[in-house]
Amino acid sequence: MQGAFNQRGDDLLLFPLEGLLPAGQALSVNTTYLVVSLVLTNSTSENPILLQRLLTELQMRLLLPLLESPHYCPHEVLYTSLFYSYRGLLAGLFSSNSTAREEWQATIEEKRVFLQRALESQTRKRELKPLYNALSKLRSKLRPFGLEITISTSGSAYALISLPFSQQ
Repeated sequence: MQGAFNQRGDDLLLFPLEGLLPAGQALSVNTTYLVVSLVLTNSTSENPILLQRLLTELQMRLLLPLLESPHYCPHEVLYTSLFYSYRGLLAGLFSSNSTAREEWQATIEEKRVFLQRALESQTRKRELKPLYNALSKLRSKLRPFGLEITISTSGSAYALISLPFSQQ
């Protein structure tokens, strides 16, 4: 777990993303209103928000697993997040309820097997097309935050990386 924590007991999660964001900054995610914010974590001013973007639910479904595992988020996790209920996704990722987490993990395993079979039957690219399309749209929303989504060298997962300042 990257270090998300629920600050006020509501729908606001904070992701420090050490090494991906400048020191003293974090991403704050409001899972109800689908807003992602770049915030100062040590701000003494009244408004610590540097930047905000509104996401679609589909974009939020992909962003949350990426924030939870920013350096290696497998295809099957992202693929599952597209088709799992939004409430179930939130519970599977962030709830202390072991049943919700177990159901989420079991569904990920089912999708992993499904995608493995798709690879064997040469339909994997077609099956992953909704994921590719959604990631493409999410990328444009993350650029202003200085973040990019890249595929791992193994080709089996995605990761967040920092963009050079000139590309933000």
